[in-house]
Amino acid sequence: MISAYAGLWAMAATLAAAAPALAQQAEPPAPTTRDRWTVTVAPYLWATSLDGHAAVRGIKADVDVPFSDLLKDLSFGAMMLIDIEKDRFGIGANGLFARVSSDTDVGPIEIDTTSDTGQLVIAPYYRVVEWAYRTSSSGRPLFLRVGPEAGFRYTYLRTELEVRGGRTVDQSESWVDPLIGSRIGLDITDHWAIAGEGNLGGFGIGSDFSWNIQAFIGYRTSVFGQDTTFAFGYRALSQDYDHNNFEWDVTMHGPIIGSAVRF
Repeated sequence: MISAYAGLWAMAATLAAAAPALAQQAEPPAPTTRDRWTVTVAPYLWATSLDGHAAVRGIKADVDVPFSDLLKDLSFGAMMLIDIEKDRFGIGANGLFARVSSDTDVGPIEIDTTSDTGQLVIAPYYRVVEWAYRTSSSGRPLFLRVGPEAGFRYTYLRTELEVRGGRTVDQSESWVDPLIGSRIGLDITDHWAIAGEGNLGGFGIGSDFSWNIQAFIGYRTSVFGQDTTFAFGYRALSQDYDHNNFEWDVTMHGPIIGSAVRF
């Protein structure tokens, strides 16, 4: 039973992540718009796998979940990043919710498992470097941008086990990790750019320790008159949390695909 418990919780958590580097891939504000607020909306999908272990009420289980298992049992999932920016200052907010459901037979016992995952990341940032390192063939300046960030990541996990004709077990855990890190973006051409982000968090306040690293390549264009970027990349997020007989020491990693539209 514990393997199903931890495994379903793990699959729900595969959607728990932010992709703020997607937003910085969007077309940077023109000089005439730098004195006003702009909003970037970026839906995305993280096709992630998990490696690590979890423990529920002191009983441990290995977590080894490929993305194909997530798709099989996923009931609902939504991920969205919103980035608000003015000149060099910005705030990134990333929210998600995922529900994974599964039926498991343990001998003659039938168990229905439902796992919910919610996560919210809020991280203000400030670009301390905005260097026009060269000019493109069309005469447009190409920039290197670096922006430190600091904020928090809220994680919520809930699993309900219902034994058909018997008892129901419901357990949830939530914690808040402070985080510090940096974003980096580099224009390659008028349309192509690369971006990355890395941060550290937890520090014993929420989880014992967490780290996140991701990199993207994006193509900037215009769709219905709006600056739009289509991006593809790879991300890894690790969280080590241990509290109240619940342990979550898992690394989530996999490709990300998404788009970012600036208003």
